[in-house]
Amino acid sequence: MVTITHNGENILRLNRILSAAQKRFGLYGVEKTTMREIAEDLNISKGALYYYFSDKEHLLKAVIEKEQDEFMVLFQNKIEMMNDPEEMLLEYIKTRSEHFRSLLNLSRFRMNDFWALKPIMETTWHSFHAKEVQIIESIFQLGIKKQVFKMESPKEVAELFLEILKGLRHSELHHKELLLLDERDYASLLHKTHLLLNIFVGGLKYSN
Repeated sequence: MVTITHNGENILRLNRILSAAQKRFGLYGVEKTTMREIAEDLNISKGALYYYFSDKEHLLKAVIEKEQDEFMVLFQNKIEMMNDPEEMLLEYIKTRSEHFRSLLNLSRFRMNDFWALKPIMETTWHSFHAKEVQIIESIFQLGIKKQVFKMESPKEVAELFLEILKGLRHSELHHKELLLLDERDYASLLHKTHLLLNIFVGGLKYSN
């Protein structure tokens, strides 16, 4: 992606490009989508599209970052009026699972394609992970303050919690060539994550 001058017109066009790419990726997957088709959807030339993004992979990166930002806003809005750390963790698991499924269905990666994109996507994944750690750590801090949870290092526990969740998500995909979650896979993922939450939270609670 090139450096764009931040004026109103460029920001508006950039948002239109991301929305159009997001829609087409969701309908046809990344592999079957071309830059030409996205440009046609926008009624602009391919050259105009390449002014903003050097290739489809960097456009996908920007779309995923947009989805991640939308997830963060959605989750913060959902927990804004919550005051129970257990309910907040449950809402996180539900919203995060929906986000994970949405990203998979958006990209429709094959396993080999997924790993090929790792060099491009690594900074995006690390940045999102750091934000997730902050969210979960803040929930644990609230639980400590309310004497619901007992732990010495909320950040370390948050990182462990997220790593276990990541393992559960990957367990639903390890046998798949095409990285998609159908209804059965998604129900299985939700069931496992709820079991994990009950076990994990039970171990963090103050003893009566």
